[in-house]
Amino acid sequence: MWNPPDQDLSLVKVARNAITSTQLALEGTTTWLALTDAEGRVTYEWAAVPGLRRQLARADVAEGADLTQRSAGRNGVGVALATGASTVIRGTEHLDERMHNLICAASPVLHPATRKLLGAVNVTSLADASNPHLRIALNMVLAGIQDSLCALSRTRHQRLFDAHMRVKAGTGAAIITLDRYTLIAEDGIGGLTIDRDQLWQLVQEAGARATEVVLPTGIRAQIVPVAPPTTSEGCSLVLSRLEVAGLSNVGSDSGSRGAGGPSLSQLELAEREIIASVLRECNGNKSYAAEKLRLARGTLYERIRRYRL
Repeated sequence: MWNPPDQDLSLVKVARNAITSTQLALEGTTTWLALTDAEGRVTYEWAAVPGLRRQLARADVAEGADLTQRSAGRNGVGVALATGASTVIRGTEHLDERMHNLICAASPVLHPATRKLLGAVNVTSLADASNPHLRIALNMVLAGIQDSLCALSRTRHQRLFDAHMRVKAGTGAAIITLDRYTLIAEDGIGGLTIDRDQLWQLVQEAGARATEVVLPTGIRAQIVPVAPPTTSEGCSLVLSRLEVAGLSNVGSDSGSRGAGGPSLSQLELAEREIIASVLRECNGNKSYAAEKLRLARGTLYERIRRYRL
């Protein structure tokens, strides 16, 4: 029975097709197949014959069992997770004597793009009736999982790009689109320094249903979720009123340094351009400008003094 854990990326869910194909190939053998999460806990297990499953259950190896070495002693999954490499544990190499008649081949599963540890795959058989294709079965599952992960990654990137272009088509402002692993930004943003990890952390801190986020320099960005209503699958940040063309040349502009004042960071330069643009639109009316920028008037006055506008 499939019972994938409730998490962003369930290895059991991703491995569904690979597991099904491998089980068909292993029918008629004396083999046990299992997946664990990154903490070594068994999330899925299947046995070609009931007797092998009963033996493993007597050794406290079943769905939900912790197979890390600290909990279960030396075993295939425990060694694979500890070393980060494929391994084969034979017979008496297992610490638990109840597994001395078994041979286990196991490997960690890493995300192909992020290299994040997702869990482990294990194939076990009786040592005296060892399946000669034990490693082949292990590699078959791993290859299938990697193919699924690559396909999901391509789908995620395409979804992010489509969302970016959709938002971009609806506004003349600068757009940054990102999720936990990827960031898309326009070349025309120029020298603006963008830290994906910092931006994603700000989005998460704002909350899954937030509509706006304030960048460290005070720039306000509208949040447009990739998959409404939440930002769990990423979002676009609309940097309101940002004059992208002007920002690309801002380093040579006198605004990059107040008269006799300290140099501004790239985000401060971007904020300066936003405020200057809105002030021009409002013909210098600071009350209207503050309303458009959604800033308190006192904050706007402070920014005007700070940026010598």
